[in-house]
Amino acid sequence: MNTEHTLEEQNIEIIQPFHPKNLFNLFFKPKTFFSESNHYHHKSIMLMAYLIGVVAVMDRIDQKLLSSELGQSSSFTDSLTETWFAYWLWVLGMGILSAALAWVIQGWWYKKRLQFSGVQDADPQLARHVFVLQALVYVLPIIVVTLIQTFLYKNYVDAYNNSTFLAVITIPFLLLSCWVSYRGATQVFNTNAWAKFWFLGMPVVFYITIGGLFAALVN
Repeated sequence: MNTEHTLEEQNIEIIQPFHPKNLFNLFFKPKTFFSESNHYHHKSIMLMAYLIGVVAVMDRIDQKLLSSELGQSSSFTDSLTETWFAYWLWVLGMGILSAALAWVIQGWWYKKRLQFSGVQDADPQLARHVFVLQALVYVLPIIVVTLIQTFLYKNYVDAYNNSTFLAVITIPFLLLSCWVSYRGATQVFNTNAWAKFWFLGMPVVFYITIGGLFAALVN
C-alpha cells in the first residue's frame, strides 16, 4: 500500500521537511515543527536516512585517519583519501548499506528510549521518522561542510589535516540535535519525565565525553 498517497487522499497534512520554512523550524523551532503533523513526506525521510548512512561512513574514515595518526595506518584508507573522487564514491556507495543499518539499529534504539520514557505503544515507523529528522540536524551541516572542503582542498586527507575551523562548526549542531530529539520525542509521543534523561541528558553527556576523548587523543 502506498501510505503517502493514502494520507493525501484523506487530506492529512504531510510535512515536507526540506521546505525552507520546515527546515528552519526543525533546526531552531523543533516544538513548532513536531506540533504541526506527525506525517512526513516518505521520499524525504528516505533521503535523510541515506544521508545519515553517508555521514556514518565519513565518520568511519575519520576514525581510520585518527588511528593512522596513532601509528595504525591503513593503505585502503590512504587510497580513499588521496582523491575526492575515491572518497565520494566510497561514502556515497557504502552509505546505502550504512543507512539500512542505521534505520534498523538506531531506529530500534530510539524506540527503546521511548519505551524507557513511558511510551509503551510507540509506532515503530513513526519512531524511526522522528529519529531520522533529529539526526538531520547534525548530518546536514557535516554534508555541507564536506562539500565546501571538496572545493577548498585537493583531497580529503588535506581537508582533515587543515580544516579545523570548518570541522568545529558542526559541533554545536551535534548538541542541538539532542534538543531537537528531546522535543520530537516529547511532542510526538506521550512521554514521562524520564525523557529528559534518555533524549537530552544522556546524549549530551555522551557526546561531550567522546569529544573530550577525541581531543585528548589528538593532542
